[in-house]
Order: sequence, then structure tokens, then C-alpha cells
Amino acid sequence: MPARQLAAQTVPATGGNVVSTDKIGAANGVAGLDAAAKVPQAQVPTPKITVGPTAPAAPAVGDVWIDTN
Repeated sequence: MPARQLAAQTVPATGGNVVSTDKIGAANGVAGLDAAAKVPQAQVPTPKITVGPTAPAAPAVGDVWIDTN
């Protein structure tokens, strides 16, 4: 199969699917990537881990509960 060249397109200055560089790795922005194309550990939230016989009253998304019953 012969290679095909993509048509040139301009990237809009605002809007669309564009992320400005000041949002990369910033709070309420998007995660950046390190040299290995992975999200740096500093940008991954630490889950709250609860160990006990009853579930937490108000768990947050990403929290972990280990049932000891």
C-alpha cells in the first residue's frame, strides 16, 4: 500500500481540541509526560487507604477500603 500524505491543517489559536502549554502539569489542567511517555508520579494523586471492619462514611473517588471482616 503506497504512503499517503495528510492534508495540511492549521491549528486554531483557541477552542477546539487544543491544550495550551501552561495547562500541562498544572492544577486543573492536564497531566504531562516524562521522557518515557508516562505521567510523572508527582502528577498522580495518592489515594486514601482505609483498613477496618466498616466502610468509610464519605469515600472519595479513588479511595481504597480494605475490609478486615
